[in-house]
Amino acid sequence: MIKKSHILILTALLVISCGQAETPRKYIPGSERKREKYATPEPGTYLKPMAYTLLMGINKAFDEPESYKTPAKWIRNIFVIPQKRLVDTILRSMELNIPVRIYYPSKKSLGGNHPVTLFLHGGGFAYGGVEEYHIMVSKLAKIIDQIIVSVDYRLAPEHPFPEGLNDCFAALCWLQDHAASIGADSTRICVMGDSAGGNLATVLTLLCRDNERPQPVSQILIYPGVTFVDTHFPSREYFVGCKERSYVLTEDFLRSVKAMYMGGETNDRNPYISPLEARLTPDLAPALVITAECDPIRDDGCLYAEKLESSGVKVDHIQYSGMIHGFMSFHMIIREATEAMKYIRDYTNRK
Repeated sequence: MIKKSHILILTALLVISCGQAETPRKYIPGSERKREKYATPEPGTYLKPMAYTLLMGINKAFDEPESYKTPAKWIRNIFVIPQKRLVDTILRSMELNIPVRIYYPSKKSLGGNHPVTLFLHGGGFAYGGVEEYHIMVSKLAKIIDQIIVSVDYRLAPEHPFPEGLNDCFAALCWLQDHAASIGADSTRICVMGDSAGGNLATVLTLLCRDNERPQPVSQILIYPGVTFVDTHFPSREYFVGCKERSYVLTEDFLRSVKAMYMGGETNDRNPYISPLEARLTPDLAPALVITAECDPIRDDGCLYAEKLESSGVKVDHIQYSGMIHGFMSFHMIIREATEAMKYIRDYTNRK
């Protein structure tokens, strides 16, 4: 399978270097021709021009995978944001060895007693990793100016539920007990994840509650996948079933990752698999939920934000119009990705 990092780099270069995209300032909302071009299957929604071009590049990458397998390392390095210090290490917790990459983005972050974010990558529980997410996380660390501990948890199908989740929980527990050893403040730990990582991040708050561990100071869920139950959400109907183009998450992909991640587990309503089905209580960490308008799992995330809020959890929910699933990984060409990172910075600064 094509690595996400390869798609990210080469699609970005396609947009930046080849001039195939129309720039946002050329987009005239009143033009029917352009509105038709950027229209999605969902009535009344439109892709932003750069999101449209990005989506076309992703579709091309999957249609012609051989041409996207070997990007030069120097191309990748163009987009990596330098850190003051970068550490690859192993956390030993709960009889597990968990590989992590620790980001120190600034001189201030090296001074000790600094806020820290535990970051859990996406990839459908079966793909992705610290290296694939290095470009995005390096940018995120620089913007929010927090220490970030990015977890290389075990992946399905070789390691189905709950093995990857156990790695993430063990990493969080280690951080709660040993934060000072990496210069972090144990009272200012945030958990964050995108897509499948958003699922894992919010499940960590359930595990903390159920195991009488301290709650993180906040949970940041970026276009999270929060249920494996086959529910007919409108966003899935419109964007998974689109025959004209793929909206990143296809029906085959969603079904395959469900089978791989669940493994021998038969209950797709297990709250540690589908937190949308969980008993939510007001003692869970405050949440920032970020969703993308043109995303098959948009409505899952929106409903989860509503359920958290109705249960007494303080929730901040923001949706980015015209954006697709995974847009934050493309900060080098998608303005809204950087805006979302700045929104996260402002949110965490209030905690």
